[in-house]
This record gives sequence, C-alpha cells and structure tokens, in this order.
Amino acid sequence: MTSPAPASTPVVSGLAPALGAYLIWGFLPLYLILVESVPPFEFVGWRIIWTLPLCLLIVAVRRQFPELLTALRSPRSLLALLASATLIGFNWFIYVWAIMEGQVYATSIGYYLNPLINVLLATLFLGERLSNRQWLAVAIAAIAVALLAAGAVTSLWISLSLAFSFAFYGLVRKQVSVGLTCPPLAPSI
Repeated sequence: MTSPAPASTPVVSGLAPALGAYLIWGFLPLYLILVESVPPFEFVGWRIIWTLPLCLLIVAVRRQFPELLTALRSPRSLLALLASATLIGFNWFIYVWAIMEGQVYATSIGYYLNPLINVLLATLFLGERLSNRQWLAVAIAAIAVALLAAGAVTSLWISLSLAFSFAFYGLVRKQVSVGLTCPPLAPSI
C-alpha cells in the first residue's frame, strides 16, 4: 500500500507586502522632514507609546496572550527582548535624528551596509557558511558600499551606527524564540 502524497502547502507571495514596506520606507524621510519640529527623542517616544497598544491589540485578536506571558516569565527571553528593544530604539533615534538633520545619504549608506554586517554576524555567531560565489557577491557589494561611503566620510559614524545597531538587533532577536508569530497568509488567487 502506498502512502498518500503529502498535501502541498500553498505558496504565498511576499512580493506585495515587501513592495508596500519598501514604498513606506522610501517615503518615510519625506514625512520626517515634514514633522521636523518634533524633537527626535519625542518622535521615537511617541512611536513606542503608540506601538505598545497596537501590538497588544494584535496579540489579543490572535489570542496569543499565553505565548506573551511565557516570554515575559523567562528571564533569558525578557533580557533578550530588552536588549533588542534598546537596539531598535537606538537605531530609530539615530535614523530620525539624521533625517531631520538632512543626513539622508548617511542613513542610506547605513542600510546598504547592514546586509554586509548581517552576513558577517551570521558567519561569526550563527555558524553560517558561504560558498565562494556567495563570498564573491559579498565582496562586490562591499566594494560598492565602500565607494558610496567614501563620499560621506564625515557622517560615516551615522551609517555605522545604523548598520551595526540594526544588525545586532536582528542577531539578538534571532537568538530568542518568543512564540508570537503571524498566522500564514491566505494564498493569493
């Protein structure tokens, strides 16, 4: 007797959400310039204040309070979440401040540099191994970012702060499993 073929899981495209996120991300500097009268620290503070109730509402709708409580009861998870919150808060403060100071180019370099830092951290801390072709791609990208960064040496600290804080945020978040995940998206027809 043959066993039935496993049911194939529907493939869900992330293209539309990715394009939407990049569109929002691309227009964010324009918005930040419009609200430049709000101090960056206050702007980030309000973002944190309004994010918390929204996230709690999402947790309630998804009935994920048991997972949230489990994460909050674990000292390791709580410490990792505190560290990741601090890193992303620092990242957002530097980003908002830099945009409001007219340092859009420096912020762009930081986020071009970020994937390279992610690769470095993944190889150093997560045991990731790259093939020779992948290392070649990383080298080409590093040369391109270095050429771009050469034009922004005086504001390179902004770029490095953004790249490293976001990369370490990602590394810390990867190390802790909180259990709060989104349900699978419905397949697009």
